[in-house]
Amino acid sequence: MISLDGVVVTPLKPHRDHRGVFTEAFRAQWPTGIVPVQWNVVASNPNVMRGFHVHVTHADYLLVFSGSLLLGLKDMRTASPTFGHVEMTTLKPDAPAAIMIPPGVGHGFYFMEQSLHLYSVSEYWDLADEFACKWNDPDIGLEWPTKNPLLSERDTNACSFAEMAESYRLAIARKENPRSS
Repeated sequence: MISLDGVVVTPLKPHRDHRGVFTEAFRAQWPTGIVPVQWNVVASNPNVMRGFHVHVTHADYLLVFSGSLLLGLKDMRTASPTFGHVEMTTLKPDAPAAIMIPPGVGHGFYFMEQSLHLYSVSEYWDLADEFACKWNDPDIGLEWPTKNPLLSERDTNACSFAEMAESYRLAIARKENPRSS
């Protein structure tokens, strides 16, 4: 499904009977690569784009309850064996899976239809930990199936991928060597 270094895909097993469906979304014993501290539920309308964002310190763990999510990823970690690689995958509840996105892997979410997804983070959300760029910047290398999605004000006014990558690089340098900042 996804081959970017450090991105963990956890297949989920739905249990169906005459009452409906029960699916475990997370267990601490699973090798998900995340210890969540905050959970969020997000409803998105059709043609909504969320991102393209990258985090310095927190990981995301997400799954889709209804609708569908087209997930675009780009590895921005210079020490990663998959640095610069891009991948896309679609998450749907009929093939349930959870995906953990580590810090340094840029990501964007496109919702083709009314959708509901759950995500957790490994650190409390902090705007200072998240950098954004134009969702359709050609330097990302992702081909989205839309030309005019619904965007937040922040994503509408986001900078270029090159500017975001430089801000991310400087934040990583500060994190690795706090005395030099």
